[in-house]
Amino acid sequence: RAFLRQSSMAAGAVLVPAAPWVQARGPRQAGGRTRMSLRFRPYTLQLKHVFTVAVSSRTTTPVMLTEVEYDGVIGYGEASMPPYLGESHDSATAFLAKVDLGRFSDPFQLEAILETVDAVAPGNPAAKASVDIALHDLVGKLMRQPWYRIWGYDPALAPTTTFTIGIDTPDVVKAKTREAA
Repeated sequence: RAFLRQSSMAAGAVLVPAAPWVQARGPRQAGGRTRMSLRFRPYTLQLKHVFTVAVSSRTTTPVMLTEVEYDGVIGYGEASMPPYLGESHDSATAFLAKVDLGRFSDPFQLEAILETVDAVAPGNPAAKASVDIALHDLVGKLMRQPWYRIWGYDPALAPTTTFTIGIDTPDVVKAKTREAA
């Protein structure tokens, strides 16, 4: 949950579609009860600036967008998968294709659902986080409340979110810092 409080999408980036939405296993309706469904779609995030760390530079990042749907309401999640962390479109697709949310008829059973997702396979933290985020977005929408209110946070007291500026010349780092402000 700390990840949700401390993360944000990369500034100055655009998403480029890599493939159509894929429907994961699980029916939307079973026995007259609404069931959850999972869809996912790989994207490539085109970075505004070259991003350099000690071992490599890149201009793109693979991303998986996820949707968890229940009773016509959709929650959205995202997995950012920088290559040096070991996940990819292929690994996230293989993992998410195994996730069966159709067995659940109550999206408020967050812990049980997320334990089930975690048990699908070891690893895959970004893909798992994307389902977690989508599920929390869905539940917040069903409750018609933002999560800061559900958790009792005062948004005025929230810490400033951070992001990483890659290695570059001092002038470029200063320019990126000014741009981000």
